[in-house]
Amino acid sequence: MKVRVSNIGGITRELTISVEKGLTLYKAPNAYGKTSLTKALVSLLTSSITAADLLNVFSDEGYVEVELDNKLYYRRFHRIKNKIEEEKNLIMDDDRALLLSYFSPENQLLARIITGDENVEWFISKTSKVQELKAKKEELERKLTELKTRQEELTKKYQEIKDISRELERIYEEIDRLERERKNLQKNAAQTIILTRQNRLTELKSRVETRQKELRDNQARLEKLDKEIEELKQKADQTLKEKIRSELTELDKKLQELSSKKNSIDIEIGVLNRVLDEIKESEKEHASVCHVCGSKVDPSIWKTRMDIISKELENANRSKNELLTELNSTIARKNELEAKIKEIEKAEKMLAEKQIQRENLAIKIETIKHQIAEYERQIKELEEKINEINEIYSMGEGESEIDKKLEELKKKRGDLEYQLQTLGVSSKILEEITTVQNQIEEITKQIDDLQREYIRRLTVIRERFTEMATSLLKELEFDFTAEIDNNYRLIVKRMGAQLEIRKLSSSERTTLALILVLVALKEYFKTPYFIVDESFMTFDQKRFEKLVKYLNGVVDYIIITKSDEMVQLTNEIIPATMAHQVVS
Repeated sequence: MKVRVSNIGGITRELTISVEKGLTLYKAPNAYGKTSLTKALVSLLTSSITAADLLNVFSDEGYVEVELDNKLYYRRFHRIKNKIEEEKNLIMDDDRALLLSYFSPENQLLARIITGDENVEWFISKTSKVQELKAKKEELERKLTELKTRQEELTKKYQEIKDISRELERIYEEIDRLERERKNLQKNAAQTIILTRQNRLTELKSRVETRQKELRDNQARLEKLDKEIEELKQKADQTLKEKIRSELTELDKKLQELSSKKNSIDIEIGVLNRVLDEIKESEKEHASVCHVCGSKVDPSIWKTRMDIISKELENANRSKNELLTELNSTIARKNELEAKIKEIEKAEKMLAEKQIQRENLAIKIETIKHQIAEYERQIKELEEKINEINEIYSMGEGESEIDKKLEELKKKRGDLEYQLQTLGVSSKILEEITTVQNQIEEITKQIDDLQREYIRRLTVIRERFTEMATSLLKELEFDFTAEIDNNYRLIVKRMGAQLEIRKLSSSERTTLALILVLVALKEYFKTPYFIVDESFMTFDQKRFEKLVKYLNGVVDYIIITKSDEMVQLTNEIIPATMAHQVVS
């Protein structure tokens, strides 16, 4: 990577640096532009560092350029009439670079931890961009609401079209029937029609009674299913399931620890038994020389030693029995929790089956209701037709009444055909309903995915921080542990006792901040280079070398700025495979 800087901050002439992958140590006296160089590099990662922040106040033009992976990235400035114009091609534009690409006293996270601030929720929120996820999810939810409203409108319109089409079909049939009836109308034929329709009426009423009984039976089944589903929902408690899984994880850790302790005690018992056998043999032989060290001993001492070893063996066996009791109790608790998990999963499976049954039963009930409504509509029409025929022939004006009815029907037919034309074609409406439904399903899936990612981003840094803190603090030989609790506060413990962060040493607080930055770099943010201001870091040389080695595995380019009044402006390189070596 090649870096060129001119007229940026305190750099008033062109500065060219070649940086290799791995560790670069940039040494220069104070006021030689180390901070300006750092700000220039970070400005290629975020536009939140403005042109006014960068261009030297006495210069009319300046630039910072980085050639990386055969691509040129730059910010070039020209001051024209007190206004700065800029050309730029950034590596990225992400304001998280201020937190995650430059580690110095100016770093907001470091500054807050140094003052003893335990709250890191703001840092997790900013670096993981969970608020952006939340905003995106809310936007999708708004769109989902709009789509559902549109779906309801289309469904209503489609239903109107179906209703009008059914009514038109009925009118067509009625017109056709009346026109035929007008041609062939006679009183005897009318009586026959009435008798036939009355038979049909009796049949329809019988069907309605049958369907109503079937409807009541299915509604009773539905109520029973709803109660069963509610009971299963309580049994399939996801919160309890997650709580049990969490406890199972802790129990597995505890079992590992207990098994390890048991192995240690078994080894101790084995050693004590062998020693006891040796002492018994020596006591039996009244030996005056120790078989272990070869020194001379008083033969009378073997009895005393045998009593001491027997006592230690008794204590060890007692400890083992206590450990076995705890181990068996833990295994029993684990088996109990696993059984509860199986019960919950069984309830989840039964819940899914019951919900499918309920859905099918609800569809069946709606079908029966529709059939009953259709039968009742037909009954009403038959009754009206029978009354019409009786009325027509009782007045002796059958033909004129039919003509009048036909005229009314044709007028109504014309009105309905106009409404149908205004509403549109049912097939196109149905096609649009299908499209909207597909969009609803897709957006619902996106919302679910965003919710899972939202939870993952909030939880992963806590887990990774604990893992990395445990590993790195041990490697750096610090005698405390660190984790992030459920309220996103840094919790530090030494010998099991919780400490306030402000009571830690400067290097310990700096290490905590650096671990947080490293976790965020691994999980949320990919930066091409990471810059460290060594001047504020109070690590001893051994720890500093280990930190540098660890950093080398996270980013491609590590740049450490260091003040050195005894040298000129220099640039020294350590290859990636030698990042642990000391640069003087």
